Amino acid sequence: FPMQSFIHELAVAAGRDHRDFLVELLSQLPAPAAGVQQGINPERAIAVVKLAAEKAGWGRPLPKGRGLGLAFYYSHSGHFAEVAEVSVSASKKLTVHRVTVAGDIGLVVNPLGAEQQIQGSVMDGLSTMLGQRITMENGAVQQQNFGDYPLMRIGSAPKVDVHMLVTDYSPTGVGEPALPPLAPAVCNAIFAATGVRIRELPLSQAGYTA
Repeated sequence: FPMQSFIHELAVAAGRDHRDFLVELLSQLPAPAAGVQQGINPERAIAVVKLAAEKAGWGRPLPKGRGLGLAFYYSHSGHFAEVAEVSVSASKKLTVHRVTVAGDIGLVVNPLGAEQQIQGSVMDGLSTMLGQRITMENGAVQQQNFGDYPLMRIGSAPKVDVHMLVTDYSPTGVGEPALPPLAPAVCNAIFAATGVRIRELPLSQAGYTA
């Protein structure tokens, strides 16, 4: 969250398109040695960033109060990029309309299973970003159940479009890598929509609801 949010801040400060700025940064990473799958691969990273942006319609005009945000993440040898489309009302009512995900996990053994894991990661990421917080009092956790540790409800769930790049690499992780880019993608979209920069989670602490 801090890294992908800060990259967006740098792009804005430089007057650059965020997608192009991120691609340029990724292109400066060293390529892995031949036959090595571990470690971020700049070509694969750039490919998912470009694919997510393309499928989300990056750069298209949007109505006032609506914005697109982008983020990238690598873990478990999986490369993922996400674009969130959000709108924010005057009362800080946040609507996440759509999340476009592009991933490269090598050979996709079970396409439907991969898609479902990615969609679940997005929903889990939304719950974490919006309102999940653990606090302590007298050495004990205050939250006792989902009433005060809220999960995303179906009425607030966005459309999640999943696009996979099928490559010749061995199959890798698919569940975990799709969660971390969600929060920075949404918060970067909030900035695009409102000009307000989010630097602390969950969003409920700043008065946002969904």
